[in-house]
Amino acid sequence: MKKTRASESLRGLLKQIKEQLKAAGIDNPVSSAELIIAEALGIQRPQIYLQPERKPSPSQLRKIRNWARERARRKPFEYIVGKAWFREIELLVTPEVLVPRPETELLVEQALKLIRADAQIQKILDLGTGSGAIILSLAHELKKYPRQIQFFASDLSKPALKLAMKNASRLGLKSKINFQPGHLFQPFPRRKFNLIICNPPYIPTNELPKLMPEVAKYEPRIALDGRKDGIHLIRQLLAQAPAYLVPAGYLLLEIGKGQAAKVKNLSSPHLHLQKLAKDYSNIDRIALFQLRLCGLADSKQKS
Repeated sequence: MKKTRASESLRGLLKQIKEQLKAAGIDNPVSSAELIIAEALGIQRPQIYLQPERKPSPSQLRKIRNWARERARRKPFEYIVGKAWFREIELLVTPEVLVPRPETELLVEQALKLIRADAQIQKILDLGTGSGAIILSLAHELKKYPRQIQFFASDLSKPALKLAMKNASRLGLKSKINFQPGHLFQPFPRRKFNLIICNPPYIPTNELPKLMPEVAKYEPRIALDGRKDGIHLIRQLLAQAPAYLVPAGYLLLEIGKGQAAKVKNLSSPHLHLQKLAKDYSNIDRIALFQLRLCGLADSKQKS
């Protein structure tokens, strides 16, 4: 009996779960075990070590063990607890949407730099919004910005859009963002924007089975599959975006590893690749395009 109770202390649980997750092939099993225990108990991770002999209540213990089993099956922690943390905000997440990535935080960072540097930016569109991570981060971080900015977002997936709207409500931002269902620009046929942002699916189809189980087994394929070469949707965006940008407007995209050269070589008479920004692993991850005014003028003359 004493042995059983000892195994139910935070110290004992941490050791058990660490071994369970390590055997399942989880990277950083200690960190994952800490997250499971801390989230189940509603405490900060350091408190596990400050109260090592603390014993969770029976309901907390069931939750910890259930979550550990799910994580050992390689289910993402964010789907297990139903939420994710992105920059300054907490988001509800389900398997209908991607788990927000640190790389996408860089996309928001680049967008904020652009907004603060260009006083003309007033209308911003987030395509394929998913959980709403990008547009909600921008709206949240620009709440007190002196310039009036309008926010728009679309998604082909109705469950994803519903979740993004729920996240907007939880953050007090629902009235600030115009959410619309539909593919890419379809919901906004007559609007033009100063800045269009998108984290498109960019994984080549044949690479999907090689991804970590957390991604390959659980995350929505529609948000990952970039078709044969990974840049199918990026081609569409470069072709369609000029019609929805104001003069000198911007298109900001997240791209996959090794895709910078392909993106540079894409033919786009109207969009100029202005910048490539690297991620934390020194990989070209963010591509910034700007509308060529001369390109548009030439196009109008030819038509």
